[in-house]
Amino acid sequence: MKKLVAAAGTHPGLKRSNNEDSHFIHDGLGLFVVADGMGGAASGEVASRIVVETMSDYVRRYGHQPQADGDRYHFHDEHLSPKANTLIQAILLSNAVVYESAHENRQHQGMGSTVAALLQDGDRVLIANVGDSRIFRHRETVLERMTIDHRFSDDPQFKNVIDPNSTMMASMGNTLTRAMGIKEMVAPDLNIQTFQDGDIYLLCSDGLTDMVAEDVIGTVLGLDRALQQKVDDLIELALAGGGRDNITVVIVQCVTTGRLKGLLDRLTGS
Repeated sequence: MKKLVAAAGTHPGLKRSNNEDSHFIHDGLGLFVVADGMGGAASGEVASRIVVETMSDYVRRYGHQPQADGDRYHFHDEHLSPKANTLIQAILLSNAVVYESAHENRQHQGMGSTVAALLQDGDRVLIANVGDSRIFRHRETVLERMTIDHRFSDDPQFKNVIDPNSTMMASMGNTLTRAMGIKEMVAPDLNIQTFQDGDIYLLCSDGLTDMVAEDVIGTVLGLDRALQQKVDDLIELALAGGGRDNITVVIVQCVTTGRLKGLLDRLTGS
């Protein structure tokens, strides 16, 4: 039997006094989430916290319930598995809660968040995202990005529409094209992968990827170290690179139950 185990860490960085990132890990649920809030003052913290709390509560409640449950969020795709529908429903509900909270409280108007989420579905992993928080997979020696940033410079819907060398792209390339809570509805991307023993998945906010090159990230993930040590190493590298933003790192590894005890010992460094 295959199982996902994880380690996580977060840091406000060197330029900000508050941390607008939130994260959630739960081996039992097989759910792992990173959210990067935005909106100024304390609003970003509120938005990202709403996202992770709403999603985790929803998956905890409905992850093993039949799809016909009338209390579920009103989304269903017959081509998706029950777990995949649950994950998308959780994201859509979280978006709605952030949107409503922003419009009901003047102090939080304009707040929003990214989300990068991974949910185990048997021998598959469901990868979903909105915004520019990323998920990578390290398999054997290869690091591969599993998500596409929803920025002007990367979002497929703007490919061949805006000249990548234009002044507009230079000034607005990093502007988000999708985010949680900005509009009443949001369109998350979903990537379904079959996982293998030893696969490592990295979920992170852009406070890591803007500071640390992907080849360096891949090197760290490939080291024979405890998962928590890898988390700490990546955060330290982001700080050494300037630490301009909040940094959140979640590392998830797939193991068979026969190898689980040994990995847990390494995870804790014991």
